[in-house]
Amino acid sequence: MKRILLTALAIGAMAAAGVPATAMASTTAGTTILNVVTVDYTDATKTNSFSAAFSTSVTVNLVKAGLNITTAPSTANYTPAFSCANTGSYASGGTFSAVYAMTATANGQDTYKLSIEQASHNASSSSATYTILKADGTVQAAATTASDLVLNSAIVVGTSGTDTLLFPGGSLKTAAEGGFTAGDIVVVDYGATKTAYLVKNVTLGHAAGYTVNGAVASSTTGNKTDEQRDQVQVEAFANVGGIGNGGTAPAFNTTAPAIGTVVGEMAIVKIDVTAVSNAKDLDASVDYKLTVTDSSSNNAQYVGSATNSPANTCPAGYFLATKLEILKQVRNFTDNGSFAATATSDPGKVLEYLVTVTNNGGQANSAAVIDNIPTYTKLVTFTDTYGGTVSTDGTGYFAQLSDGVNTVNLTVDASGEVAAQPASPAPTVGFGKAAAVTAGAALNFYLGHGSNASAGGTVPSCSDSTKNTQALCPPLQWNRTYTIKYRVKVD
Repeated sequence: MKRILLTALAIGAMAAAGVPATAMASTTAGTTILNVVTVDYTDATKTNSFSAAFSTSVTVNLVKAGLNITTAPSTANYTPAFSCANTGSYASGGTFSAVYAMTATANGQDTYKLSIEQASHNASSSSATYTILKADGTVQAAATTASDLVLNSAIVVGTSGTDTLLFPGGSLKTAAEGGFTAGDIVVVDYGATKTAYLVKNVTLGHAAGYTVNGAVASSTTGNKTDEQRDQVQVEAFANVGGIGNGGTAPAFNTTAPAIGTVVGEMAIVKIDVTAVSNAKDLDASVDYKLTVTDSSSNNAQYVGSATNSPANTCPAGYFLATKLEILKQVRNFTDNGSFAATATSDPGKVLEYLVTVTNNGGQANSAAVIDNIPTYTKLVTFTDTYGGTVSTDGTGYFAQLSDGVNTVNLTVDASGEVAAQPASPAPTVGFGKAAAVTAGAALNFYLGHGSNASAGGTVPSCSDSTKNTQALCPPLQWNRTYTIKYRVKVD
């Protein structure tokens, strides 16, 4: 993961039928195959013995293979499987996020080409990017749409002690060449299950060698250098943010990976899709497709399901358009009437109006309600709180605003309403002010989080204002409905 070359990236996942990529070779690339031949003979008298020897060496090539795209590891022993991430509903302009894992399956280091695209959408605007994460969930490489990703893999030939994997001497790349380094995630194959570990330490050895070689025949023997195997020590991959094996340490002395299986480096990829729907009442939907190939642009894999339409895509869910509705009702307060579309009143009696604003879609911004004091009436104001002691000079409180959780009493001149808002992290409920108390005067109400004495905020909002999308809010309350009450006296 630390080797992200920001050039031409393309990401991948499961093959067409959902079958993971598998290694096509059983010997690590870069392995040296040494062969020494010896001829023994005597002189004509058969009293003196002699020997001559010669060696050849063969270097094993890289057999390229696709990445194995799966869900991120979250348990000690898991059988990697791919499925599109669960979707939900998001406010227009919100972001869907999903985390996937991709593991190398070749017999050596390769550079994989990754790219992400939006396969289909009906949004007015949208974007899809991915971020490479470290093992602890923090960002390794910033969000992008294209780059190259270098990942290592090798064929295990043995183990040492409880925590060390052995590979052919001299086959692994050095750290400077992008080889295994501390903090990398590697997947060990136990047959029925696989476990992700962290690399703790790497010790590179060397291949076996023989001093007599080349193109010229030899009449002498040489010196042999024994192989010293490459070693990769691993440790538990603690579960952080839902990624990791839960802290299970390796125990190769009791349960070892099968000889000849691939130990592949894993990259953790977080995909983010953002979409905006500007059409009233029309929700936006977006599908994303992350494609990955090997360095030869072959062995394509996808973050996406072959059974989806379009093929090899995943849905990002729905980005909700604004669906804001307003309802106004009235009741004869003096006669203790009920709120309805119409009412009757004698002169001199008090009417109470109820304005209800509901948004069952994505968040609306700058939400403001503009009302007027009805003709043949005068606004009722209160000295202490809405519904309290009537004020005779037209100052003080004139309305009450609620988001379904918190309620704020509003003053004629909007003074003191900042202090009346609920304590953080609850969202701002809203503000209001009256131009006058006489018929026809404007009544302005500013609703939702981020509102102030002259502008509206976002509706709806979460009861914890730090959770600013519908997807983040549960299990808290998503405040969709705002109510406004004010009273007037009939002339």
